[in-house]
Formats: sequence, structure tokens, C-alpha cells
Amino acid sequence: MENISALMVVCLLAGLSERLAGENGNQTQVTELTDEDVADAPVENDALYHLNRGLDAPAILTSNSTGTQSRCEPPIYTVLKQLGALEERLAATVRALEETNKKLEASEKKLSALNSTVTELSAEDKGWPRVAFSAALPLDGTIGPADVLYPLVYRHVLSNIGGHYNSDTGYFTAPVRGVYYFSFTSFWWGANPGSCGGSLYQNGNKVVSWYVTNSNHASSGSNSAVLQLQVGDNVNVRLWNNRRISDNGNKYSSFSGFLLFPV
Repeated sequence: MENISALMVVCLLAGLSERLAGENGNQTQVTELTDEDVADAPVENDALYHLNRGLDAPAILTSNSTGTQSRCEPPIYTVLKQLGALEERLAATVRALEETNKKLEASEKKLSALNSTVTELSAEDKGWPRVAFSAALPLDGTIGPADVLYPLVYRHVLSNIGGHYNSDTGYFTAPVRGVYYFSFTSFWWGANPGSCGGSLYQNGNKVVSWYVTNSNHASSGSNSAVLQLQVGDNVNVRLWNNRRISDNGNKYSSFSGFLLFPV
């Protein structure tokens, strides 16, 4: 009996030893699989892997994060430099606007002065009479030669504003004291012997003239004058003694005048 009991105890101890040995083997396998899994795991599990081996992985992660943040944020001196450049551009813009305002003010002053001048002239012009005329000889042929100073009568009236040209006498009479402009043209068919000439007269006094000497072909002449007249002064054109003047439907020979301004 004692031998049997001893044998049973030995068997139990042997079985317990094998069981413990099996459990230890399993535990070792699990530990090895865990190491392989950690080696193949993502970066976040790598920290745990190194931590199990006594490495300071968080310090490496913290260092990388801080470097990225430093590269994203510009240094303060760069921001201040950009602000200074913007301030200079703003100041230049303000100066340009001030210069433009000065020019606009000067233009407004000039425009105001011009408007005042125009207003004054308009006010003065309200009292000005409208005086202008133009007329041509009414014939289809030649006048002369005559043995006297012959007053030309331009009966074909083209315009007579104010009615101060007399188409019956050929005289213009000044309605107001002022400065007037007069012009005349002449035409002659030409003949040998013969000549064409005459003058503009103010109150019977010769002012300016035209003259064409002997010619075998048609000739023309003209002249003009600016005269200061008093109220009632008269102006006309006269053909010289033994001279000729011609015309036809083309109205080569004419007499014109108008008031420049009163004085």
C-alpha cells in the first residue's frame, strides 16, 4: 500500500510538472508573437515597442511636431517689414490724391473764371446790334468806262441783317459806334485797251483800292479793311474814271461788311 501511494504521488508530481512546463511554453510563444506584431504595427504602436525597450519615443515625436509648427509660422520681423511696405504705399497714394485734388481745385478756379468772363460777355452782348450784309452786282455784262467817279450799287442782296445796307444807293450806314470789317471783290472780262480799278470810301474819303491794267484775258481783284465808324458814317465802293467792271450769274463782284464789336 505504501508503495502504491508513493507511486501515485510521483505520477501526480510528474503530471503537474508537465502542465507547468506547457504553460511556460505557451507564455513564451505569446511573448514572441507580440514582439513580431509590434515590429509590423503602425508608427503609433512603435512608441510602445520602444518604450518596452526603455527608449524615449515621445521626445522624438515632440521634436518633429515643434519643427513643423515653427516652419508654418512666419517670423515677426517679416510681418513688420510687410506692414512697413504697406504703410509706404499708402503714404504715396495719399500724396498722389492730394496732388490730384490740387490740380482739380486749380481747374475749377480756371473754369469759374472762364464762366464769369462768358457771363460778362453775354451780358454785354445783349446790347449789341446784329449788323451784317453782303451783296453782288446784278448785271450780266460790263459797267463803264465812265468819265466820272461812279458809285457801284450792289442790288443783288445776299444778306442784310439789321437792314443797314441800302440796295438802292449802294451805301452802308453805321447804326452804332464801333469797329467794322468790309471787303469787296471785282472782275473784268479783259480788253485792249482797257483797265479795271476802284476804291472803298468812308464818308467820301478813299480807304483801300484795287486795280487791273490792260489785259487780253479776264482778271479779278479784291481788298478789305477794318474801320472804326461813328453813328451815321457811310461806306460804299466806287469805280474810277474810265475804268470797267464786269459780272454775270456767278457773282464775281461783291461788297460785304459786318460789325466786329461796339466801342
